[in-house]
Parts: sequence; C-alpha cells; structure tokens
Amino acid sequence: MLLSHIVLIVILAGVCIPSLALADTSPIFPTNKLTIAEGAGFLAFLNPNGGTELLRQPRVIAGAGPWIHCSVSVNNVQYSLDSDQVHRIGDKTTVERYDTERCGVRVKNLQKALEASWTLYGTDQTGQEKTGILEVTVTSIKFIDELNVTVSGSASTATVNCPDKDGSRYCRIIDADQVVSESCTKTVDLTQQISHFWCHTMFWGAMTERITKINLIVQEDDRDVKATVVETEDHIVLSCQYRSPVSLCRALSETDNRQYLLLDGHLSGRYSAYNTKISTGLCSLEIKKPLAPADVGVWRIYQQLNPTDYTGCVFDVKSKRLAKARQLIRTRGPTAKSNRLELTATDIEIFHDPRSSSATVTELTCAVPYEMDYCYLSGPTAGDYAPQRFDRLKSLGLCRFVVTNITSGVWACGINDLDGAEDHLTYYNVSVYQQPGRTVTEQLTASSGDREQRLLCRTILDLPIDICRFVDPSGEVHSVSNQIKPSTDARYRYYGKGLREGECGLEIVELQDKDFGRWKCAFKVRGREYEISMDIVEEAMSVGAIIGISIAATIGLGIIGIFAYRKLNRRYTGPTYTVSSSMANVSTASHQS
Repeated sequence: MLLSHIVLIVILAGVCIPSLALADTSPIFPTNKLTIAEGAGFLAFLNPNGGTELLRQPRVIAGAGPWIHCSVSVNNVQYSLDSDQVHRIGDKTTVERYDTERCGVRVKNLQKALEASWTLYGTDQTGQEKTGILEVTVTSIKFIDELNVTVSGSASTATVNCPDKDGSRYCRIIDADQVVSESCTKTVDLTQQISHFWCHTMFWGAMTERITKINLIVQEDDRDVKATVVETEDHIVLSCQYRSPVSLCRALSETDNRQYLLLDGHLSGRYSAYNTKISTGLCSLEIKKPLAPADVGVWRIYQQLNPTDYTGCVFDVKSKRLAKARQLIRTRGPTAKSNRLELTATDIEIFHDPRSSSATVTELTCAVPYEMDYCYLSGPTAGDYAPQRFDRLKSLGLCRFVVTNITSGVWACGINDLDGAEDHLTYYNVSVYQQPGRTVTEQLTASSGDREQRLLCRTILDLPIDICRFVDPSGEVHSVSNQIKPSTDARYRYYGKGLREGECGLEIVELQDKDFGRWKCAFKVRGREYEISMDIVEEAMSVGAIIGISIAATIGLGIIGIFAYRKLNRRYTGPTYTVSSSMANVSTASHQS
C-alpha cells in the first residue's frame, strides 16, 4: 500500500512539473528581459516563431487550442494557466493566463519582491514541451513633477537626464524653444544661468506619459577666485587663489601691456612667481620694491580657458600701498552728476554695408580696477543687454557685451562693486556707417591759381584701400596711389598716409577754373567699390562783407535823400501862378516895344 502511494506521487509530479531537461527553449514575446516600474503590469507569452513576430494561430481541433497545458513559475512557486483562474501573489500582484490560444501570462500591479526569473512552461498538441525564461527587473520610480539640477560653472556643456531613464520604455526631451529630442539624455551648451527642459517618459504597463520639468542651473560660485595682496618691506605679492588646479597663469599690466607667464619658480628681473602652485590653483606675482612707474596701476592675474574665455583676479597697485587690495571708484550726490556731465565718450566706428545680408556683431568691453557685483549695457533705445560670461569675468573687473547690428548713438556701460555705491558709467559714442569711408575734406574753398590744394577721404577702422581714384566735375577719372610717382608736369598727385593705412587723397598742384565743382572720391575695399562726394567752391566775398556793403549803401542813399530834401525847401519863395503860352508871348512883346 505504501509503495503504490509513492508511485502515484512520482507520476503526479511528472505531470505537474515538466522536466527542463526534456523541454525545448522558446523565445518570449515581447522580450526575454523586461524592466518595469513597480506597480505597473506586463504581458508575455511563448513565441516559438521567434523574435517579436506573433505566433500564428493553428487550426483549432475539436475546440482545443494549440497548447494543451501552460503554467508559470516565479520564486519557486508554480501557477497553472490552463483556466481563467486569477492567482494573487502577495497583497497586490495578480497573475492570469494570456488567452486561450497562447501560453502566456498577464501580470498586474507588479511589486519589487517579484523581481526574478519568470519561467513559462507549455505543452503543445503534439506533446512537445517548450520553456521560456523571462528576466524581470522591477524599478522603484519616484514620480517628480519638477527637478532642479545644478552643474559646474566651469563646464561649457551639461547632460540632461530623464528621471529613471534606465527603467523607462521611451523618453523624449523638449527644451524651451520646443525642440524635441527623442532620447532619455541630451547634451546642451551652457549659454545662460538657468535653462528649462521637459522630460516626457513612458514605462512598461503605462499608457500615458509622465512629464517632469528639469531646471538646469549653472552654479555661479563654482569657480570663485580669491584675490589677496601681501606687502613686505621688500616686495608686493599679488595672489589669485582658484578652487581647483590650473594649467597656466598669466599676469598682465594694464599700464604698459606687459605680460608674464606664472609658473612654479619663474624669475624675471624684478618679478617672480616663487609662490605660484598651479597644482593647488594658486597664482602669485611678486614685485620687488621700490616700485617702478610701470608697476603702478591695474594688474590682472588670469587663466585663459579658451581664446575668448578668462577667469581670474584684478588688483589696483598704488604707489603708496593701502591695506586693501583694491580701491573702490565711487561717485555720490551732486558731485556724481557733475562728473558724469564731464565724462567723454569713446568714439567707436562701425561699418555695416546695407548690401550685405550678414549681421554686424560688435563687442564692447568695459573695465574697472575692482571686482564687480553687476554690470549692464544701455543703448539709445529702451532695454539693457546682459553681459557675456559674467560669472568668470566679474572677478577680473571686466564686463563684455556682444551686440548684433548696433545702432548709432551714445551707449553706456554701468558697473557696480560688491559694496554697492552708485553705478560707475563708461560711455561710447557709436557711429554706424553704411560705407567703410568718410570725407576728411567735405568742402574746399579756394581761388583759381591757388597751389597745393588737397582733398582727402579715409576709411573707418583704418581698413586698407585696394584702389583709389578721384572723379573731377567734368567726369574725368584720376587714379592716384602712394606707390605711383607722378611726372613733374602732372597737375594731380597722391596725398595721404598711404592706401594700406586707409587714406585716399588728392593734391592739385595749381587750381584752374575747371576744378571747381563736385568731386567724387572712389575707392575699393574688401572687393566692393564705394563713392564719397566732396566740393571745391570758388572763394568770394564773405557774407559779412556783403551785408556791411549793403548797410553802407543804404545809409549813403538816406543821407543823399536828406540833403536833396533840404535844398528843395530853401528854393520856395511864395505861391506859384500858371499862365498860358500866349499870355507869356504878349507880355514879352510889349516889354520889347
């Protein structure tokens, strides 16, 4: 009796638990490895056709499907999938069969405890056993509506990562300009202090996207530098301490544009870098006393990160050193207003050819001998411009702006220090020309026969001139150049510093009547030709002289009129009588008789 029970148990075990050694391995749809968010659901079934191609349903025989038996095993517990029974695993997860035609499983509300290998067992109508193993990874996702990510201010790029990107089924990232990136990560350039991105993520088992706003914040003080000044009886030491090691430091004197490379142990005359330790980010310049005149003024110690990017410290070296490393330039109250009125603007000439479709980019840089708190640029129209790379340049006392298609007028750069006084203003008088030249001699007033009379036009920004010629009032062209020596009898000669220096001038040996009128200065710059008009006018009486003569003539006529009036009045003796001619004749005749 006991032996028969043992045999029966062995037979039942063989039916309920298929032998892996005798079963064929089958692919699983949709994949053999699945990463799913905790709480989500998934479906999977044996797919003997392989890959993601769905198993074609064979002809149903006597109402039976292609699989005779189907089950799933997880954590060493097996669940039958031969019926519509719903199995509950733990408090939340449920397992049920996929459908009547496929050997598969539908799992809902999966929990982290069920992260394991799920094994599907199936027996088809021929009695062949097939097995598929599904590796299930469960991720615990924290759904975040908004995420702040801080990156180093020394970096030029950063990577935006969607939350739980490794467990997601699909991601896309949208930036503030609505540019879509079909990926869970995106590399962006750090061009502003704060950038915003929206990450749209989908997970297995979810039918809607999860949206997370990512705020990418550049950490301003990541590369803060500290300026110190140490003065002894023999030396002044200017030091700039960086947060991290540097590769090379430079010291620049603004007084005479001298520059020194600061490396460990360097010595050059009265200057040394004995305390420089680039491995710890310390750059120092030691200046031997007594100070020379060229040592007094603004010094900048900086590290050049790339051709247009700097970071470092600024120092204001005085002939009699004060305790502080810098002196604040401040203007307050009524004195400030009077000083601003006396400030002179720096002239800036810009050439923007209206025939060109490209934009004109102008760089303006204002500098002070102390570390800045903020700076801005204001133009003739409303609105301020933000500085470029201010987080790195402010400690150098530099403020840089890039303006596209700048307009003519007075521009002002406002700067304030860390202690907060009134803004220190630097003015620029910007002139935008539509051609790269202007007249130096707009009008020449002379007389016929005058010798060595000169007309001159020049390019802005000292642009070199390729070809120079003048067109006289009659239309005759006179080509001139500082490279051509005119003949001794030539009436026209070149005048100016030279075409390479941007000056196109004409000297007329002796003026003639045909020289008076409208002239044109024609020149070629950067492959394009331009013309500027100028006049030679004949010298005549001045307006003042003409007015004086007119007044004198008027006075003279008035005096003559007065004398004539008085003379007529003296000849009057009494009443006058009118007689006819016949009466006169009679009277005369009787007198004669």
